[in-house]
Amino acid sequence: MKPITLIFIYDADDEPPQSETLDAYLIGEDRAIFVSDGLLWAHEVRRSEVDPDYYTASNDDAGIILAGNVTAAVIPALIERWAGMTALDFIVRDIVAAPLLELGLTL
Repeated sequence: MKPITLIFIYDADDEPPQSETLDAYLIGEDRAIFVSDGLLWAHEVRRSEVDPDYYTASNDDAGIILAGNVTAAVIPALIERWAGMTALDFIVRDIVAAPLLELGLTL
């Protein structure tokens, strides 16, 4: 997990393009996790040729919303939790069991 600065460009065809500078965390070589408007994103990013701590992304790149109504403060804890899990653990505990726990049910 490496903290980075992400410059996210919206609608690159618009004149002038709109952008947002976000605090993000690099996971892997070309993915980052960040929060924008309360949504937790995992998104494809590209390293800046000028500064290795800056990355860029746009709404044309691949991304997925992981959660809603969150703040950036949760990201380090999530990455630490997920790094200690296997894919099966993640599916069973975070995808299957979480909705059941909200209903008071268990596996």
